[in-house]
Amino acid sequence: MSRNPYGLPSLKMLKSFECAARCGSIKDAAAELFVTPGAVSHQVKALEQELGVQLFIRSHRAVELTPEGWVLKDALSRGFFDISRAIKSIQSRVDPNSVTIGATTAVSSLWLTPRISRFWRDHGEITINQHVRDRPFVRPVLLDLVIEYRISAPDEPHDVLFDDVLIPLCAPDFDRSGASELGDIAALPLIHLDAKETNWTSWQNWFDALNYNGELSTRHRVNNYTIALQLAKDGQGVVLGWQRLVAPLLDAGELIVLGRYRSAAPGRFYLIHAGIENNAQTALVRQWLINDID
Repeated sequence: MSRNPYGLPSLKMLKSFECAARCGSIKDAAAELFVTPGAVSHQVKALEQELGVQLFIRSHRAVELTPEGWVLKDALSRGFFDISRAIKSIQSRVDPNSVTIGATTAVSSLWLTPRISRFWRDHGEITINQHVRDRPFVRPVLLDLVIEYRISAPDEPHDVLFDDVLIPLCAPDFDRSGASELGDIAALPLIHLDAKETNWTSWQNWFDALNYNGELSTRHRVNNYTIALQLAKDGQGVVLGWQRLVAPLLDAGELIVLGRYRSAAPGRFYLIHAGIENNAQTALVRQWLINDID
């Protein structure tokens, strides 16, 4: 019997190619797969050599699919989707009372986890698993529920969890003397979030919304909102805060609001119910989260 009855290249080659094709970048694919860009590039080149065709047109910053690449990418995406759906179906049979929710680190720790604890007081029989990820969730989303902050509404079925207000935040002992006007805040050491994979609103967006067009200072540039909040708590600068999201930190006095300026967040927090098995347990958790908005 053939050791490879389907005549397929190695799964590592196919997975590397599919990820790079979906991301449009070798570098971004490497970050998703937790390997080096060189490793992804090696696997894709090996796949091209085995197939005898070019799958990518490579440029300095991105990759573009050839016609043959598009054919293979579409087939792999459908195949991986069907495999994931089958696995999800099997898992739901093993633990029918399990619900998996996707969220960023900040949303998980500040908003979702406290609510799950309250949910379990009345529904301890339902297992809630969290899939925490600070990069965008791959589409199609194969989780029961996903919480995302987005500037525009998602295409998937969804509910609006809440709108929010953006405010400057700092540690209680941070030197904020004289920071009464926008120009004063702009001159303070601002903590900037550089995460191109997210829809987080930036300091530049916030000042633009308040019609301020002066220079903005920089203290730290980070790629994770939880890290930005921690730097602010440590007194390292001023962070832009989503008032409802960071309410636990405000209530605990770990951060305080700096000044009187605030603006409505351009995005909303959405609850996407994109699960394959939209069962009664998922529906219960979804409705509970919607009703638990305070």
